[in-house]
Amino acid sequence: MEKINTELEVSRPRWTVAWAWLAGLALYGIAIYLASNDLQLWINDIAWTLAAAAATFCCFRAARRIEPERRRAWMTIALACCSWLLGQLHWNYVHLILEVAQPFPSLNQIFYTGFAVLVVAGVLLLPEARNREPFTLKHAGNLGLVTCCLAVTVVLGMLEPALQSPNVTPTFLWVGVTHTLLVAGTFLTTLGALWTFRWGASWTPMLLLVCATCVYAASNFTYAHALLTESYLPDDLVNVSWLLMFGLVSAAAHEQAWLSQHDQGDITHKRKARERWLEAVMPALLILIMVIVAVSSTATVTPRVVWLSATIFILFAVILGAREAWLQNESQQLTDQLMLANQQLQDANAELRHSEARYRELTTALEQRVGERTTELKRAYDELEGFSYAVAHDLKAPLRAINGFAHLFEEEMQGQLTERARDHLARIRNGSLKMATLIDDLLSYSHIDRRGTQASVVSLPSLVDQVLSPYQDEVQRRGIVLTVVVEPMTLRVDASGLALALRNLVENALKYTRDTSNPRIAVVCRRKDNGVVLAVTDNGIGFDMQYHDHIFKLFQRLHRDDQYPGTGIGLALVRKAIERLGGRVFAQSKPGQGATFTIELPG
Repeated sequence: MEKINTELEVSRPRWTVAWAWLAGLALYGIAIYLASNDLQLWINDIAWTLAAAAATFCCFRAARRIEPERRRAWMTIALACCSWLLGQLHWNYVHLILEVAQPFPSLNQIFYTGFAVLVVAGVLLLPEARNREPFTLKHAGNLGLVTCCLAVTVVLGMLEPALQSPNVTPTFLWVGVTHTLLVAGTFLTTLGALWTFRWGASWTPMLLLVCATCVYAASNFTYAHALLTESYLPDDLVNVSWLLMFGLVSAAAHEQAWLSQHDQGDITHKRKARERWLEAVMPALLILIMVIVAVSSTATVTPRVVWLSATIFILFAVILGAREAWLQNESQQLTDQLMLANQQLQDANAELRHSEARYRELTTALEQRVGERTTELKRAYDELEGFSYAVAHDLKAPLRAINGFAHLFEEEMQGQLTERARDHLARIRNGSLKMATLIDDLLSYSHIDRRGTQASVVSLPSLVDQVLSPYQDEVQRRGIVLTVVVEPMTLRVDASGLALALRNLVENALKYTRDTSNPRIAVVCRRKDNGVVLAVTDNGIGFDMQYHDHIFKLFQRLHRDDQYPGTGIGLALVRKAIERLGGRVFAQSKPGQGATFTIELPG
């Protein structure tokens, strides 16, 4: 029920003007039926004046409400109605006030002629007429068919009856023929425009204008025939046709304004259906108009009329046949193009199916190769695990034996060894210990890639305390000023990987501040943008920044082992551990001024 009410609310403003004109026509018919002959003249003139004024108002109002590109066209149509109104006012003054018979031609005829000219101009100013498609033989055929219909209308409807009338002067004849051309041309121009151009959403207003000019042309011919035969009466049906014409013009203007304020959506399908309908109906409609004109002119048939009419009808048939042949040729070309495109599409589909089959073959081969490579990698990984086990146990066991037996030998030979011999034993023991440490560091470095990351929510203050706790004795013994500034925060990260990196940085700081008189180490952790920054700063020996990338490589050291012992794996281990966490590590330093190692992790 709500949907029906909504549709009624939307449709009621759209058809208000149409219902108002129908009511006005009904009142006019009642008034003419009840009035006397003298009063009928007044009713006709007043009704025609009010109709022209109402149509002028509707067109001006529509021109103000529609899109700018249509405004000039509807202003021109409004001026056409205004021109008619001025002619009607002149007619009223002469006919009703002065009570003088109106001659033909007269001054008001100029204004009536202006109506025809301005209506044609207004239609041709509409965007659909200005943005027309390229002129083709179809358009030439349309123009030729309309011209033949116009010729039949002028010859049979006006020229021949005027030539046979004894009271027609040459001036009357030429003015009458010109007027007939304008009247019939107005209707046929609007009809040809509706037939030729693509109107889209403005199709309904244009159809109403065509109907209005059709009524206009029929009314003029009927009125001219009644004047020539002196059979015109004030209550003739032709009188209401002028009201109907202006009613249709008003409805067209109101419809155009309504369409401009409402979205019509996609009307491509409707437009194509209307074009096909017009292509089928228009030639038949033109033939019907010519037949009606010919039948209505039977009273003036002469051999000249027969030959002239036959010539025009034959020309019409030739143009229509040529036009249909061209349309058939165009249709055949489109069909051939469609078949060619369809064949190309089938070929493309076949090629696509072939490519898809080839793709599946390659995918299968790739999956097989990936499986083989995965098996090989697993075998290599198992061998590496075996190698790591061998390094951890088989290689370290002889080192422990060398160190142990060297120690036992030194104790047994106590007091019997020379200083040089003791130095050699110390070198043996230190070498075995260094080798064991190197093996442990290499195992730690290789295990980083193989061990999985286990992310968990970690409290950074607690993690830093756990890392620094084992070094408290050394810090106190050496009098190191240790500063720890860690903002209270939690971070989802692999705790063991982060602790490993931080532990190596702290050990480096302790190592390289060994010869500093007032050693200082600072551990700072804070948030920065969308991440976390953790920095370890010392005032040790520092390094030259040209070696920045060098120190993060495996087995790369800047100092001799007797100065600062180490394996050259620590910073490489730090970089690999932090990169696995999705962060990065870098350093800033100057020789003799300490160094700052910074870890940046995503938040």
